Amino acid sequence: MRSIILIGINYLRTQVLTVLIIVVYLAAMAVVFLHNPQGQEARFFVQLHSLYVVFVALMVAVPAIHADRRSRRVLAVLSKGIHRWEYLGGLLCGCGLVSAIFCGLVGGISWILSLHGGYATAGLAGLMLMVFTCALMASAIGLFFATFLHPLLATFAASATIALPLLLRQAGWNAPGGVFPASQLAESITKFQFGDPASAGAIATTTSMAAAVTILFWIASAAIFARRDVTVAPE
Repeated sequence: MRSIILIGINYLRTQVLTVLIIVVYLAAMAVVFLHNPQGQEARFFVQLHSLYVVFVALMVAVPAIHADRRSRRVLAVLSKGIHRWEYLGGLLCGCGLVSAIFCGLVGGISWILSLHGGYATAGLAGLMLMVFTCALMASAIGLFFATFLHPLLATFAASATIALPLLLRQAGWNAPGGVFPASQLAESITKFQFGDPASAGAIATTTSMAAAVTILFWIASAAIFARRDVTVAPE
C-alpha cells in the first residue's frame, strides 16, 4: 500500500502543469460566474465541470504507461521490487489525486457561488462524491486499455466503454442505470438543482458500482500488464 501511495504522489508531481492549468482555468471561471451569481448560472457551472472532471481523469490516465515506457521510468520502478499491479495501482492513485483536486475546486467554487447567490447547497456534496468515484472509474478504464493499445486507440476504446449505456440506448436497449455508473452520474448531473439533495440510494448505488468497476478494471489491467514486455520502449 505504501508503494502505491508513493507512486501516486510521484505521478501527481509529473502532472503539476495539468493541475496548474486546471487551477488557473477554474479561478478565471469563478471570477466570471461571481459577476452573475444566479442559480441557473451556478447550476450550469456545476454541470459542465462535473463532466470535465471525468474527461480530465481519463485524459490523465491513458498516456501514463506509454510515457513511462518511453522514458524507461517503468523499468526503474519495477527494478525496486514493486509488483506490476502495485505500479498500476500507483498510477491509478495519482490519477485519483488529480481528480480529487479538480472535484475539490469545483465543489468549493460552487459552494462559494451558492453563498454569494443566497441559495442552498444541499445535494452538492453527494454529486461531487459521485463525480469523484466515476472519475476514478474512468481512469481505471483508461489504464486498462492503455496496457495493450496505443494511447489514441485507448482513448477511443475507453470513451466508448464509458458511453456504453448511450450506445445501447441508441440500439434500442434501455440498460438499467445502476449497472452503469456513468449513466447514473449523467442523469444526476442533468437533474441537479441547488437545494434538492440527491437520493441516498442513487449516491450509494453510483459510488459502490463505480468502485466495483474500478477494482475490476484494475485487476484486469494488472493481469494483462503482467504479460507485457516493458523492456522495449514503444515507438
